[in-house]
Amino acid sequence: MSALLLKLSPYLAAAVLIFGGGWYAGGLQPKAALARLQAANWQTQAEEEEIVVKAVQSQLEKARAVAANNVQTLEKLSAENAQIAADRDGTLTRVRRLEQLLVVASRQAVSGAAVSQAGGGQGTPGTGDAPGIAPIEGLLVAAAGECEQTANQLNALIAEIEPQL
Repeated sequence: MSALLLKLSPYLAAAVLIFGGGWYAGGLQPKAALARLQAANWQTQAEEEEIVVKAVQSQLEKARAVAANNVQTLEKLSAENAQIAADRDGTLTRVRRLEQLLVVASRQAVSGAAVSQAGGGQGTPGTGDAPGIAPIEGLLVAAAGECEQTANQLNALIAEIEPQL
């Protein structure tokens, strides 16, 4: 058996070498292909992540712009609201003052008419201070209309602002 082994040993050694070399060479090709596929996969993932990051940054910039615009709009509306409230308060003050003036003027007209009748016919009850009352009444009506208009504007502004809060 040893003679047979000696005769076959070069062939067996060559077969083992060829088989081992083929095994090694065959193993290299799939490893290289796997490495190439992994590199391509990592590259694709990196590109996809970059696209996602850019999209998120774009959305974030848009959201910041919208938020800044909302802040400016709320500040503007708040200033307008304060101005309308101040106008309303001023108008109410003027209306109250005009009401007081109307009361004073009507008392003077009534007392003047009573004095004229008692004084012996120096004037008629409708001609003394009565013409002065009509302009005051007109101013009072105009002020009341302005007050109502300001109140309507304020209510409209409040209705517009409340859904945004």
